[in-house]
Amino acid sequence: MFTSDDAIVYLRPLTEEDVTDRYLAWFRDEEVTKFLESSNLTKADVIAFLRRGKEGGNYHMYAIVMKDTDTHVGNVKIGSIDEHHGVSGMSTLIGDRAVWGRGAGCDAIRIANKIAFDQYGIRKLSAGIYGENIGSIKAYTNAGWVIEGRQVGQYVVDGETRDGVLIACFNEKYFKRINDQFVSIGLPQ
Repeated sequence: MFTSDDAIVYLRPLTEEDVTDRYLAWFRDEEVTKFLESSNLTKADVIAFLRRGKEGGNYHMYAIVMKDTDTHVGNVKIGSIDEHHGVSGMSTLIGDRAVWGRGAGCDAIRIANKIAFDQYGIRKLSAGIYGENIGSIKAYTNAGWVIEGRQVGQYVVDGETRDGVLIACFNEKYFKRINDQFVSIGLPQ
């Protein structure tokens, strides 16, 4: 279990037992999947994905669990991990809409940052977000991520193009902030 004292959630490895009807309902909810590339997943799809991650070690899935109720409310994926460059993607889903706006996503991202940096030796995390997904942009930036750029016309939604936002989080072991910019300090000797 991974958490911090001030967080309202903890993270733990996502298991096959977590793939319940409630879990699968998140991926049928149009509001939840509005900015996702995955929807209408089956139990077999999710279990196969979990198994590939465990077997290959290229990505790691974590359940986001509310501390006060011990309820699984979402997931964090760290990966795909590029070990050569020390970089990785990260994606977060809060599937339980009852906890939206309470800070669960931001807390989960902060904890996942620490896992990625400390457990997997990641130098830099990055993600692409739909520009309209203000909730996710706020959650990530409040968790220490920065906006690196905008991708004009990156996504197609209902036949119309939408911009994307590139975000990143830098491991302070490899980067330092100078005048509100991150600068690589190289690899430790």
